[in-house]
Parts: sequence; structure tokens; C-alpha cells
Amino acid sequence: MKKPRTQKSFQIAEHIDPTKKVRVYRNLHRDCYSVKQGGIVRCHAENVTLRSCQFIVSKAGQRRVRDEQKKNVHAFIEGYVVDTRTTDQKVDGHLTDEQIDNGETRWEKVYYNPYTCDTFIKQYDASPIENADYADLSILDNAVMAFSHKPPFFH
Repeated sequence: MKKPRTQKSFQIAEHIDPTKKVRVYRNLHRDCYSVKQGGIVRCHAENVTLRSCQFIVSKAGQRRVRDEQKKNVHAFIEGYVVDTRTTDQKVDGHLTDEQIDNGETRWEKVYYNPYTCDTFIKQYDASPIENADYADLSILDNAVMAFSHKPPFFH
């Protein structure tokens, strides 16, 4: 049976239980993200926004990719599906459209390459990322962005 394909994160809620976590991975064959819940792919999506995120890499799957030089599904972002616009407002709502257009944002770009990385990595400083308050995955932008509230710095 062909899985439904959504364009916007809020549309995913029609195909899942939004009170339960999902696992999202990049589907290279369909040029989209696959959204799994309860071990079953529920839909494919061009954009997914998650909260309470965990970045997961299966070490056994990663080892298989490196040994066989052939990709397999072994890296996920797990969390709860949320609306992208509402999340953008929480993350960058204090910024003007002009500031955002000029690249000012509190989102951080994240990447994972099974051949060169052991974990998901923040592009800005090349540090590992294990969890985030929010993650935004976009096929059109070919990007995974993450945001975490930074604890206040005290002297």
C-alpha cells in the first residue's frame, strides 16, 4: 500500500497519534523523510518539525554502512510532531523578517555523514548533538536545523 505524502508538518498529524513520539529518517529513494510510529512508516513528508528531539545513530547500522560502502537506514531523529510556524515563532519570533532574510536565526544546521561522523554534528562548531528542544527537517532546503534553549550564563 502506498503511504501518504505530506508537504507540511501539521499534515502529518492526520496519519499518526500526535501524543506519541515518531522516528524520522531521510528516505533517499523517495527524496523525502519517512515518518515511523510504532515501528511502521505512517507517511512520507517534505517537511517535519519535531519537539523534545533525540538524535539517534545505530552503531551496528553505521558499521554495516562503513563495511559494505552501501547506505541503510540507521540514523533517526525522534520526537513529537509539531507545527512549523508555531515553532518558528517560538524560536525566532523576536526577529524581524529582514533579520531572518539576512540569515539571523537561533536555528543551528545539523548534519550526519555515516562515513565521516559517529553522531549527528552541529555544522557551526562541529560538536556532536544528542538532543534538542526542536528540530526542523526540510527536503526543499536539504537541511536539518536544531534549536535548544541555552541555559543562562552566571558568573
